[in-house]
Amino acid sequence: MMRRIKSWISRRMILEKGRLTPTGWLVAGCCGFSAIPGLDLESSLAHQVFALTVGLGTIALLHSLWFRARLDVQRALPRFVTAGEPFHYWMEIRNLGHRILRGLEVIERPAPSPKDVDEWTGLLKPSRRARSFGVSKSRAVRARAYCRFHEVGDLPIGGAASVRMEMIPGKRGVLDLEAVAVARRDALGLLRSFRLFRNPQRVVVLPKRYWLPDLALPGKEAYQHGGITQAGSIGRAEEFVSLRDYRRGDPMRHIHWRSWARRGEPIVKEFEDDFFVRHGLVLDTFDTPEHQDVFEEAVSLAASFACQIRTQDSLLDLMFVGAEAYRFTTGRGLAHADQMLEILASAEPSGDSGFDSLATLVLRYASTLTGCILVFLKWDSPRMELTRRLIVMGLPVRVILCRPSGEPRQVDPGVTLLDPAHLIVVRAGSVQEDLGVMR
Repeated sequence: MMRRIKSWISRRMILEKGRLTPTGWLVAGCCGFSAIPGLDLESSLAHQVFALTVGLGTIALLHSLWFRARLDVQRALPRFVTAGEPFHYWMEIRNLGHRILRGLEVIERPAPSPKDVDEWTGLLKPSRRARSFGVSKSRAVRARAYCRFHEVGDLPIGGAASVRMEMIPGKRGVLDLEAVAVARRDALGLLRSFRLFRNPQRVVVLPKRYWLPDLALPGKEAYQHGGITQAGSIGRAEEFVSLRDYRRGDPMRHIHWRSWARRGEPIVKEFEDDFFVRHGLVLDTFDTPEHQDVFEEAVSLAASFACQIRTQDSLLDLMFVGAEAYRFTTGRGLAHADQMLEILASAEPSGDSGFDSLATLVLRYASTLTGCILVFLKWDSPRMELTRRLIVMGLPVRVILCRPSGEPRQVDPGVTLLDPAHLIVVRAGSVQEDLGVMR
């Protein structure tokens, strides 16, 4: 029950913020400034302003109660958008009623997630540090998307209009568009009346990406046991090349029985071993909740590398730990970078402990890699040990360390085998500037 009340309050806030038009805010401001002096009947000017603004507000409120509309609303949404970048789409609105609708406006109403509702209600709780009813940084609301009113114009009976909408997603993840709010201004242009039309749809908001300088990724082509057909699983496979005569020692499973039956001599299938580059992209998800901005930057960096690395002739393994350990492979026809970005869009922090599970996952598949990029949130003993073990195995390594803003970029490598030039430190809020030193 309490959850429903919180959700209803959050939904109403989205609409109430836009109920007053700019002219309505001006009238409300004049009413507020003239309220106290207007109570003095001897102050004729202030009393008249107060009475006039109250009268205008009453007329606008009464007129706004008579808005009725029957509409059909359809969207044409893109499948993927990027956090922080505006995207456009078309919305078609059709009048199903029996009267002309004039001066319509439309705005999206994203569905608040339970996490967003809890964050908003957290604003009403006292901050322990300030010991007062204030808004702490850890409880700041992060909106899913930012949208504004778009004019529709007049809709004749049975008519339709196409509106080019614009939204700015403020956070990666899944953006649920719950309903469309169609508004009409009153005769005085002070208040908007709303009618909600449910049309739930979903858009995947990908992490923002950074421009990366040309990066000579470590590693060279190596033999991949099992070939490309088994690159994402366990087994053996080779690429078929041709048929040839049987040679002593050839395995029986390679015999081509149809050709043997046709020629009367044993014929075997000849295969070619697969040699290609396979990089690992490791995302560290273990950090304290206070460093949420650092984690978001780490996800954006991982997404940037996923787009930067050319996977036409190579493989890329994304490894991180969420609810469980994940290993996702793209490249050479197995999957596309968009699928990896979609996975990164749903990545969440895993707390401050449990890094050993990620280290175990990486070391398990390290023998199949030809190079590894490590995106870390800290530079402590467990992470140093993982880096050292990868280098001892002969694996070229690049480490990208994300730190909170304001902290120094100088970090002691701590691993004698690690080239200091291969440890790049970036800070939240200035990642693009710090990436300029990458080489």
